[in-house]
Amino acid sequence: MSLKVLKIKLYQPFANFRKPFSYGVVDSYPLPPPSTVKGWLHNILGAKNGEYYKMAVSIAGKFDSTVYDIQKIIKFDRVRKESNPSSILREYSSTVISSMIYVTNLIDVELCIHVNSKPEILESILNNIYSSFWGLGRKEDLMRIDFVESIEAKTINYFEYMRQQLPSYGMYLKQETAEKFRVEGIKFRLNYKYEKTSDGLRVFTTKKDVVYVNSLNVLKPILTFDENVLVDDEGILIDLIGDEEYEN
Repeated sequence: MSLKVLKIKLYQPFANFRKPFSYGVVDSYPLPPPSTVKGWLHNILGAKNGEYYKMAVSIAGKFDSTVYDIQKIIKFDRVRKESNPSSILREYSSTVISSMIYVTNLIDVELCIHVNSKPEILESILNNIYSSFWGLGRKEDLMRIDFVESIEAKTINYFEYMRQQLPSYGMYLKQETAEKFRVEGIKFRLNYKYEKTSDGLRVFTTKKDVVYVNSLNVLKPILTFDENVLVDDEGILIDLIGDEEYEN
């Protein structure tokens, strides 16, 4: 059995995939979450006015190290009793507060992303990916696309896969995949799909439970002999996360 997917390999010299609500430091996920990847792909597709394309993505990759830099941030807040009069913008009824904050940067990021969707959507991404200036993560995070091509992913027996030389990539596994293969890692509940409120705010109503493993070598033998996995032409495991009809 095979599945036609779009394979994208890219490199970032530095990146931050911000964890929401991280306190005291702008922390980063080890890989871009599905919402970030999906948002990037929608920008490539030119989606406008809430236009939504159903898809599922498999996210694998690695980074060399992390460093922390210091950035000055400026925040607008409501006027409080203790507010410094010199910081109050009276015409906006708010105060301006500046402070220093540490920011996590992943260095030498290599990503391998597989996308499953309708054939015409995959074709549109393939044709427009080099015309888009949108990147992954922050706007200042540069990105180099090293490979993009439609490939035939194949299903192989899990024991056969375990006998291969596995790529040195980490990845997000669906929680049920991690449980099936008895994999231990870092559990995340990641944003996936948002809805807009009446005042224009984006609220993520759909989330995905995943397990991050920093190496495919943590996969363990299982007792059943009939389990199969989906892999690409380099032997990279594919575990699609997204809209149900496109998950494997």
